[in-house]
Amino acid sequence: MDNWENAATLAVTVAAAYVLVLWIGIIAWTYRDIRDRTRDTAFQIVAVLLVLVFNIPGWFIYMILRPSETLAEAYARSLEEEALLQELEEQGICPSCKRYTTADFVICPYCRTQLKEPCANCGRPLNFNWATCPYCMTQKTRVAASAQKEVSEVSQEEGAGESSERQRAASPQGSLEPSD
Repeated sequence: MDNWENAATLAVTVAAAYVLVLWIGIIAWTYRDIRDRTRDTAFQIVAVLLVLVFNIPGWFIYMILRPSETLAEAYARSLEEEALLQELEEQGICPSCKRYTTADFVICPYCRTQLKEPCANCGRPLNFNWATCPYCMTQKTRVAASAQKEVSEVSQEEGAGESSERQRAASPQGSLEPSD
């Protein structure tokens, strides 16, 4: 009978040691995991106490309530989002039709709104508020800006003149009257 009692005592001691080591391991793992997931000290303490008091059921509760991503994963995700936003920002958006354009477009290919003006010397696109071309150091003059404005006004007048000629040709009276 002594043999059985000694064997049972040994088995209970080994099982208790195993449970104790498992419990300490789960507490240590929880502490390291929650430290990687949040900077909130109160939440870290509550998570460790939850596992400390309730052992494996507390660990299951912690696994359900813990933040879904680590701080490093959240940081990497925010960097990716920032890179995507910067890429979209670099692309540019047409102020008229709100479609995406490339940074080197002078006019919008969809609605023909002038987005930038070409440099008089090198022809590269310049923002309207720049005083100097950053590529060839040519000073942007008011004359060049007014010449650009005149060109756009002339093209608008030509477009309006063509449409009025079309209207005169389409009306029955317009074809009989002599044109100017």
